[in-house]
Amino acid sequence: MHLRQFGHMCSRMGIFLFAFLLFSQPLLCDDDVHDRCGLGERYRADRVHGIKQGTIQATRPERAFYSDAPSGRFRVHYDTSGPHAVDPTDTDVNGQPDYIDECLAALEHAWRVEVDTLGYLPPPSDGMDGGSPALDVYVNELGPSGYYGLATPDRLLRLTPTELWVSFLEIDNNYSALDSTSNRRPSYTTTGLDALRITCAHEFHHAIQNGSYAYLPQHRMLYELTSTWMEIRCWPNVRDWAYYASALLNQPSRWAFSRSNGPTGYVWGWLGNVLSTYPGDILRSTWELMGQSRQPYTALVEACSSSGTSFDDVFCEAVEALYRTGSRGTANLILPDAMLLPELASSSTITVSKSSSTITEGLVPFEVRSYRLNLISQSGTKVDADAVISLNDARILANDALRERQIACTMVITPTPTTEDVPISATGWGARITPENHCFLVEGTALIDAQGAFPQPLNLTESNILYVPVSGIFRGEKVDISLLDIAMRPMQPIVTSEVIVEGLRVVAPIEVSRDIPPGTYLLFVKDRTNPPTMRKIFIQ
Repeated sequence: MHLRQFGHMCSRMGIFLFAFLLFSQPLLCDDDVHDRCGLGERYRADRVHGIKQGTIQATRPERAFYSDAPSGRFRVHYDTSGPHAVDPTDTDVNGQPDYIDECLAALEHAWRVEVDTLGYLPPPSDGMDGGSPALDVYVNELGPSGYYGLATPDRLLRLTPTELWVSFLEIDNNYSALDSTSNRRPSYTTTGLDALRITCAHEFHHAIQNGSYAYLPQHRMLYELTSTWMEIRCWPNVRDWAYYASALLNQPSRWAFSRSNGPTGYVWGWLGNVLSTYPGDILRSTWELMGQSRQPYTALVEACSSSGTSFDDVFCEAVEALYRTGSRGTANLILPDAMLLPELASSSTITVSKSSSTITEGLVPFEVRSYRLNLISQSGTKVDADAVISLNDARILANDALRERQIACTMVITPTPTTEDVPISATGWGARITPENHCFLVEGTALIDAQGAFPQPLNLTESNILYVPVSGIFRGEKVDISLLDIAMRPMQPIVTSEVIVEGLRVVAPIEVSRDIPPGTYLLFVKDRTNPPTMRKIFIQ
């Protein structure tokens, strides 16, 4: 492996609600498909024009009851009957539902972590809006809309040097696993009290952002990134963030860090873990600079520089963390339990036989692009490798006119590398990238041709997984495997298996039925490019 750095909202609706959205697949929404996020036309864009300081902009929900946090910082409004009702169970007989107890506890915990520990400014008081100076939280039935929560900018406090708004929050009344949207998609991937807790952490930080730093509705990305990281920071054992991160791992090219919309912030929320490993508090410093009227990306770049590093270097560390997931995730110090996440998906497979190859493609700055490399040396040795690329240049990131434009990137793969090339470990191959400002990770292994299926004999009382050798094809391709008895009669349905690398050997795994009696059998292996092969195996 070699990692080298060269060179130095989902919604645009009305008052620009900060919506914490997640769908079970995980479905994330772009600005051009915002209707899939349940945004609709409830708030119209003309409501943000002609506003005056001190004017109430949003209509708050009305609820029959409220409860105050012991600190006086939060007031939660709720119903015990009707469509927005919470479960009225009051186990501790304190006069309010247990769900409201949990909500107040989660909000107080968010304050302790985000304000007392991390040092963010508290959100401003709303005066007596909602009946007290406390931050108001309204419990609603949000399941049909697919929202986890909302932070609504409600009253303008100032216009310069940045807009600041008082907000109120909305959360769901139960986060039920049975809730679904109008298209019958489950509303929540994380449910119950865990969903309540992370939503309180997420939406509370939106109230901090709106009221104490800067309200910039055209730049949702860093707003959602920070609030999503607050979920991780407040509730590290709740893995809701992993659904977003999985979307990034499954489609890395879709989620270039340079895109300023909200969903991009969700999938990169874990970047707060990277930033927190550097001196100073880079993320909080970013918000402080935004409060001084810096644009979000400019503020992030400046905050990294002030801490003694560069965002280019930070992002290179993030690129490696993305690669160290799935089967490669055991040593990942950035993404908790990274082995439970999917592996970084490849955009394409490149096969190179014996001589050098040049590949040129267009990449958006800070887009992560992964390639699978199938290499065959002059001696016939196979090399299985991955190449992960990101074009990094913080100067472009801070330039709104340039940061989403594609730049031509050229990768040269060669069996005769020079000192200018990055070696592909233990293979004899090398690779290089232009332009020079980039992160580039390559990792490979010289493979061994398997001589027969293994384990042999296959003991079905221990395992029913058989690894079948294949030749002339690479990891990720598919083969059809038939298991026959000596009389050529099928013993189980034909299995289509995806080729993997197991112990440096290129094989196709299959499950053998445990009902098959001990004896000698035949494997018939067929792929799309080579003549069929027949192999003998033994089962005991």
